[in-house]
Amino acid sequence: MSIITIASTKGGVGKSTFVINLASIILNEGKNVAVLDADTQNSVSKWNRIREFMISEGAALKPMFVASARGETLVEIANDKSKQGYTVIIDCPGIDDSNMRAALLRSEYVITPCPISSVDLWEVESLMKIIKNLQAIQNRRIPLILVFNKVHTRHYETSILEAKAFFTENNITPDFILENSIRDRVVFKHSIRDGKGVVDYYPLDQKAKGEMYNCYRELMGIIGT
Repeated sequence: MSIITIASTKGGVGKSTFVINLASIILNEGKNVAVLDADTQNSVSKWNRIREFMISEGAALKPMFVASARGETLVEIANDKSKQGYTVIIDCPGIDDSNMRAALLRSEYVITPCPISSVDLWEVESLMKIIKNLQAIQNRRIPLILVFNKVHTRHYETSILEAKAFFTENNITPDFILENSIRDRVVFKHSIRDGKGVVDYYPLDQKAKGEMYNCYRELMGIIGT
């Protein structure tokens, strides 16, 4: 199965939140998913400890494989879980370091969540340069998929059009830009606090759930897993 790295060269873009919610959907779809937490902040690992506690208290949640791993251990676990039929999702640190490069080298796909601000949009170019160098080393393509994240709920269509125009003007060309985006909704924070993804959270936010599922379906159309 695929190994997917969620990466950015800066923090605060919503990587861990995206990892948690993408993995939650894959799990709820009845598929095997393994999340590897390579971020020194260990946000996903902390979230999973809350989830495990909630399960032990009787919450109707499915357990998820989450492991904190870096360096060679990260690559070994990713390879093993992929061979076992798991979709592997790696949450990278928000900096260019050895852990991020190790994850990128092993990945079939890279997804970068990107808020719509000039600072965040410029960082996509930095990530593209890193991936380009790694592609040359391995002589293989590592597609970069961009999803607009934390988009303001008002005037979001105009904001996305402006962001795409920014990319065009500055010759920043990810392999794929998802047509579906994720708005900046408070339910993402609330669900993580309870060890859940938005698809597990009650009261259910249909808009947040719909956005995540639309992104998931579009991603699966690209990745095919």
